[in-house]
Amino acid sequence: MKKILFLISFIFLFAAFISPTYSSDQKKPDYSGHFGDMDTDGNSLVNWGEFKKYFPHAEENVFKDADGDKNGSIDHDEWHKFKETQGYSHDHKG
Repeated sequence: MKKILFLISFIFLFAAFISPTYSSDQKKPDYSGHFGDMDTDGNSLVNWGEFKKYFPHAEENVFKDADGDKNGSIDHDEWHKFKETQGYSHDHKG
């Protein structure tokens, strides 16, 4: 009986580790865009609509994280601070 319980436990644990939910190979979304490319209306601010158009995979919480002063838009400096927190370098292009 102990062998059967051990085998069942092993199977469940093995299944959990090979499940995509537990995969460490999942890529994090790419937020390395250039600010000037996102700012389609040229007002030096990126709103949620512009952000979502540039990053169709984005969820609003990501935009809110990048909006450091919580005013509903992202400016150039906020964007580069956000990129740094995501591990992207400041490349002076956008």
